Amino acid sequence: MFCPPRRLCLFLLLLLARAAFGTDAAALSRRDDLDPLDPSGGGTELYYVPEKGLRCQQCPAGTHLAKSCEEENGSSTCLPCKAEEFMDYPNAFHSCHECLKCREDQVELSPCQATRNTECACKEGTFCDPKLPCEMCHKCQTRCPEGQVVLSPCTPYSDLQCGPAQGTGFNYLWIIIPVVILFLFVLVLLICKYCCCSPGKRRNLTSYSLKDASNLMQKLSWCGRGNVGTQDNNLNEQRARDPPLPRAEESEEMLPIAPSPRPRPRRDLVPQTGKEPIQALRSTFYIFAGMKFIYWKKFGRSLNMLENDLPFDRSQDAFYEMLNKWLEREGSKASVNVLLETLDQLDLRGVADDISSEIIRKGLFKSEGAEEQGGSCASVP
Repeated sequence: MFCPPRRLCLFLLLLLARAAFGTDAAALSRRDDLDPLDPSGGGTELYYVPEKGLRCQQCPAGTHLAKSCEEENGSSTCLPCKAEEFMDYPNAFHSCHECLKCREDQVELSPCQATRNTECACKEGTFCDPKLPCEMCHKCQTRCPEGQVVLSPCTPYSDLQCGPAQGTGFNYLWIIIPVVILFLFVLVLLICKYCCCSPGKRRNLTSYSLKDASNLMQKLSWCGRGNVGTQDNNLNEQRARDPPLPRAEESEEMLPIAPSPRPRPRRDLVPQTGKEPIQALRSTFYIFAGMKFIYWKKFGRSLNMLENDLPFDRSQDAFYEMLNKWLEREGSKASVNVLLETLDQLDLRGVADDISSEIIRKGLFKSEGAEEQGGSCASVP
């Protein structure tokens, strides 16, 4: 009976498996290409509508979603952003972002447009480090310290940079090189003197030569500092005028140990009177984006955000979009106090306090019970 080779049998089995599962594999491949979590949507930016079970085209930049489509891959009904609003990327949001308003210590580089946010920068003579939360612009140095020169001028993003003048190191070389040559010359003389001596006197001459060499090096080190006797007299007079310093044991007993400060509880924030809570909360997202970029993803993970929702670059708009998704997910549970408590849990209480102060300063929120406290104070005669 004829038995085909083993390799031929394996090849036939592979052909049968490909024929049986080829159609299902192609269907799965097409389904993966239209994955609703994939923003490309097979070349078209789509979003998934769970209520209708459809994928609709996103609204272009400068517009927001008014009504979703009625058919698969259909066009959504979009409306342009209102005045003082913008949207700089394709989206499926029901409203545009609020435009940034420059502070009093800033100048406007470019106004807000439907597809671009306002660009602000510190005024001339001031700066703000882009790596840190910019709550206020700092004054630049007016000049460099004595002995230094300007390496880079003051810009809206960096202070005046100073440093030693180029070529200063060569001046020290003219002093160091002769001293090194002189030291080597004296060392060679001492070695030659040692080698030419008799064996019986070699030990004494060695100790004497080393002693001479150390004295010579000490004198050379004092030459650049002027008259040695004058310096010693000045030092003695200075010690006579100054009172003796207390011992370490006495100073430790005299200085009381200050207790370590305890963190004070922060009052909860509530929206200002007349402010719509959700809109007021959205207005704080750019203020939270002022924290360092290294904390963004850690902050998002503490809010239980998915990895795909974390900021993908250093733009504040990406951070805003992450918090906007968190707001849509949490709904009525979302509040500015939850965001501040999350910073406290990350040992960023200082950042949380700065952000809380900025939110109150901009008139978006106020401390809970502030009005009651003010009323009680006004009633005191």
